[in-house]
Amino acid sequence: MNSHVIPEFIYSPLYDEKHRLHVFSKSSVRDPAMLQKGIREQLLCIECEGKLSEHERYMSQILSGDLEVKVSRTEKLVILEGLNYKQFRLFGLSVLWRASVSSHHMFEKVKLGPHEELLRRMILSGDAGKPERYPFVLVIIIHENQVQGDLIVEPIKTRSNGHYAYIFVFGGLAWVFLVSKHKPPSVIANVAISEEGKTIMLINSLKQIPFIINFMHELARNGRFP
Repeated sequence: MNSHVIPEFIYSPLYDEKHRLHVFSKSSVRDPAMLQKGIREQLLCIECEGKLSEHERYMSQILSGDLEVKVSRTEKLVILEGLNYKQFRLFGLSVLWRASVSSHHMFEKVKLGPHEELLRRMILSGDAGKPERYPFVLVIIIHENQVQGDLIVEPIKTRSNGHYAYIFVFGGLAWVFLVSKHKPPSVIANVAISEEGKTIMLINSLKQIPFIINFMHELARNGRFP
């Protein structure tokens, strides 16, 4: 089927009045693609699409506020409680896995090696794993006190303290996935979703996320960003 790596509901804020969106990447800064559907490719069978749609539906309800969860906030943190651990985890891990198996240039930096098959088996069997296995943390991206829900950026790969991490930006969030055989640092373990359904999201300004700013500067140099 024509499958999305990043689910279609994430693209909704990006469409214009003719239901079109511009797609910028480093390979298309000068000549961006214009699409009427989010990035898709022939990737999954109909049965697997059905499995993943359950997790996508759950996450869309969380992000839209249609599902009630307990929310508390400090100046720099948002704490969510009452989440469905399995659905939440499998949504995030499915996006990471799909990006790795994708042949689209947008996701060319996401290559999971042997972790790809391990994730495939987890997702296929509905196994969300333990919190310390492939943990991911969320950072709310704000600019001028507004969550940046209309921003999707090409994922990058980075390395910190012996661990590889992949950073995605979509849904108003930076999704930071830790991919390693080793125990995650406590700072990651403490904010990633727990089996009790609690996760801690950081709040960060768009101006403080360097790889996004660098990409926007490149767009500006090519006359594609105001």
